[in-house]
Amino acid sequence: MQKFIEPQMVKIIHQKPEKTMTIEMVHLPKGEFMFGEGDTKKKVSIDYEFEMGKYPVTIGEYMTFVEETKAHYPEWLEKDSKYNLKTGTDEHYKNINQNAKAPIVGVSWHDAMAFCQWLSKKSNQNYKLPTEKEWEYACRAGTTTKWSFGDDEKELDKYAWYDDNSYGTTHLVGEKKKNFWGLFDMHGNVWEWCEDWYDKEEKEKVLRGGSWNNNASDTRSAYRGDGSPALRNSYDGFRLLRTLP
Repeated sequence: MQKFIEPQMVKIIHQKPEKTMTIEMVHLPKGEFMFGEGDTKKKVSIDYEFEMGKYPVTIGEYMTFVEETKAHYPEWLEKDSKYNLKTGTDEHYKNINQNAKAPIVGVSWHDAMAFCQWLSKKSNQNYKLPTEKEWEYACRAGTTTKWSFGDDEKELDKYAWYDDNSYGTTHLVGEKKKNFWGLFDMHGNVWEWCEDWYDKEEKEKVLRGGSWNNNASDTRSAYRGDGSPALRNSYDGFRLLRTLP
């Protein structure tokens, strides 16, 4: 296992007269790892340090962006009532956790990119979606096993919200155990958009991590999901990456 480097918590504060938004980032080291699994497995070098969001972006954080930009509103939330579900929407949204500390869902790849651009401008720092390799590197945290904690599926309940324990909804970020580098919810809770195209035809973007509605196998460190960049559903959210000078 790669030598562990103590993560540093970085707080980015967005200030408005009525609101302060704090996003916690974790400092990750440079290194090498085995990317993928099976016949596609290969050694990849990450020759730079970067920071990864300690948690997926939450409803509260995302709605700060929405309130300021007046755009990219999640269709499953009522605009005139804080975090209230629309009626007559996708059945999967009916029980989605609306707490401000739950992960945002119902956002497209384009929405996630717009959030990164907005935060970059507000903070004068560079935020983006992780590449697929950056995401898996952060998820594995120096491990080579199916999940960041090992190969025993029975241990997954301690680290992830997935179809066996989620009761059909998302959960507040940070309620399960973190990985060795201090990142929470890398397995389950919500799929996380990545920067890359999934296919050569450039029709689908990569999603990683699995969600509250997926089985255990789909939450593996190397498992690849995909979706149209315009797709919005109750499974998909995102996590920030900050590049360092």
